[in-house]
Amino acid sequence: MDILKILLVALAACISVVVVSQHRPEFSLLLQLCAVGAIVLLTADAVAEVFAQTKDLVSFAKINSEYINILLKALVIALCGRVVCDICADTGNRAVAACADMACRLSIMLLSLPMLKALVQLATELIEG
Repeated sequence: MDILKILLVALAACISVVVVSQHRPEFSLLLQLCAVGAIVLLTADAVAEVFAQTKDLVSFAKINSEYINILLKALVIALCGRVVCDICADTGNRAVAACADMACRLSIMLLSLPMLKALVQLATELIEG
């Protein structure tokens, strides 16, 4: 992943949004979405590498892969949610951003309940055992 390319795309997008919003504000959101798409494409290889390295780590450490999958899903939800919430806030839709943020947090909580259950079971076994 070439971080300089990503940062230059982000910087160019920010400058473009400021310039475009002065003349044609209706295109600024579209420009932001295109920039987000470009950055996601530029980071796709790095994301794939993270998943591959995590898979290797799980098999090496003999960790239950279900828990790692939950953590990775939570990470993806958090990152995507942050981008969407920031875009909503930038367009002046703070209420929508707050609701989207709440939905992401609830989704992560629901996703993590099996891990919490396993942790409680382990603690109970250690206390009783």
